[in-house]
Amino acid sequence: MRSRSIAWRLALAFALVCALVLSAIGVFLYRSLASEIAYRDDLALLGRLEQVRALLADSDSLGALQARPRLYQNMLGNLDSLLLVLRADGSSVIAINPRQRDLPALNAIPREHTPQRSDVLTWQAPDGAELALLSGAAQGPNGEPLTVIAGKVLSEREQMLGSYRMRLYLSVGLGALLAFALGLLLLRRGLQPLRQLSEAVRGIDLRSLDQRLPANGTPAELLEPVQALNGMLARLDDSVQRLSQFSADLAHEIRTPLHTLLASNGQALNHPRSTAEYQEVLASNMEEFERLKRMAENLMFLARAEQAERALNLQTLDLHSVGSELCDYFEALADDRDLRLDNRLLGELFADQQLLQRALGNLLANAVRHADRGSVISLRRRDEPGECWLQVHNHGQAIAPEHLGKLFDRFYRVDPSRAEPGDSGGLGLAIVQSIMQLHGGQVRVSSDADGTVFELGFVLSK
Repeated sequence: MRSRSIAWRLALAFALVCALVLSAIGVFLYRSLASEIAYRDDLALLGRLEQVRALLADSDSLGALQARPRLYQNMLGNLDSLLLVLRADGSSVIAINPRQRDLPALNAIPREHTPQRSDVLTWQAPDGAELALLSGAAQGPNGEPLTVIAGKVLSEREQMLGSYRMRLYLSVGLGALLAFALGLLLLRRGLQPLRQLSEAVRGIDLRSLDQRLPANGTPAELLEPVQALNGMLARLDDSVQRLSQFSADLAHEIRTPLHTLLASNGQALNHPRSTAEYQEVLASNMEEFERLKRMAENLMFLARAEQAERALNLQTLDLHSVGSELCDYFEALADDRDLRLDNRLLGELFADQQLLQRALGNLLANAVRHADRGSVISLRRRDEPGECWLQVHNHGQAIAPEHLGKLFDRFYRVDPSRAEPGDSGGLGLAIVQSIMQLHGGQVRVSSDADGTVFELGFVLSK
C-alpha cells in the first residue's frame, strides 16, 4: 500500500483547523448580527407604538386622524409593516394589514407602563411567515380607550440573514481550500531539508561510511536525528573497520599454523625418516592442531557471547574457593617460573561460576606469562558503593599507555612476535571482556612501575 504523504495529512489538518476557526468566528458574527437586527427591529416597534400613542393623544378626533392618511402613509403599500388601532368593541380605526392575517390575542401594555423589548411577541402565522408583534393601550381624543397593535413581518430579516449565512459558508469553504493549498505549499518547502537528508543518506554506502550528514543549516527539529544518524554511521564505520581488521588478523593467525603444518609434513614426505622422527613431527603437528582448536573454540565463544545465545547460570559463589581452585590449577605453571600465587579473595558473589573461572583463569594465565620471575601474583577483592572489583595483580614490565586501550581487542598483542607456547591466539582478554558484558559488568587495566592490575567489575544486587 502506498504510504500517505505527511505534507498532505498536515495540510488537511491545517485546513480543518482553519475551517473550524473560521466557522467559530462566522457563528459569532452571525449571532451578533442576528441579535443586532432583532434589537433594532424591537426598538422600531417600541418607537412606533409610542409614536402612535402620541399621535392619538394629540389628534382632535378619530375622524380627523382617519382623514389624514399621510401621517402613516409610509406604511401603506409596505407588505412587511402592520398597524392596527382598535376600539374597545373591536372595530378598526386604522387597519394596515396587507396580508389580512388573523392575529392572535395579545395582552396590551397599560398606558402608564413604558414598553420593553421583552413585551415584543414573535408569532408564526398560518402561512409560515414569522411576525414580531407589540400591543399597547392608548387613549384617543375625548379619552376613548384604544388598543394599538404594531407589527413587522420578519421575512426581510430572514432573507438578509440567509444571504449572510450563505456568504459565511462560501467564506469558510474558500478559506479552508486556501489554507489547504498554502499549507501544502509551505509544508513541501518546509520538508525540503528532509529530502536533502534522504539524498545525503542514499549517497552513503559501504565504501563511504566515513561521510557524515551535514549538520550546518539543518533545522533545529532535524538536528537531533541528524546527530543520531551521524553517531550511528560512526559506530557502523568503526564496526566495519574492526571486522576488516578481525578478518585480516584471523587470516594471519590461521596462516601461521597452517604454514608450519605444511612445511613439517612436506619435509617428512620428502626425506625418509625413522619412527622416532615421524613421531616427533606428529607431536609438533598436534601442538599446531591444538592451537587451531583453541582459536576456533575461542571464536565460537565470542560469537555466541555477542549474540547473547549463552544463558547465564547465576549462583552465589564463594570467592575464596574459586580463587583456591584457580591457584591450584596454575600452581605447576607458576612453579616453572618461580612465581607464587596469593589468593586474597573473600566474600560471596552472584555470578556464573564457569564464566567467572574462565575470566579469572585467562587473567591468571596472562599474569603468569608476563610476571617477573620470583614475584607474587595476587588475587584481591575491592568493594565500592554498589560494585565489587576482582583484581589480578602481577609484577612485571609496565605496559605502555598506547597499548592499554587496545588490550581487549581481538588478536591484539603487545608482543609483536605473536607466537608463544600456550598462547590464546590474542583472544584471551577479548573473551574476558565478553564475559563481563554478559554479566553487565566491566573490565579495566592499569599498569605502572608497581605492576599491572586487571580488574573485573560486578554490579552488586541490592
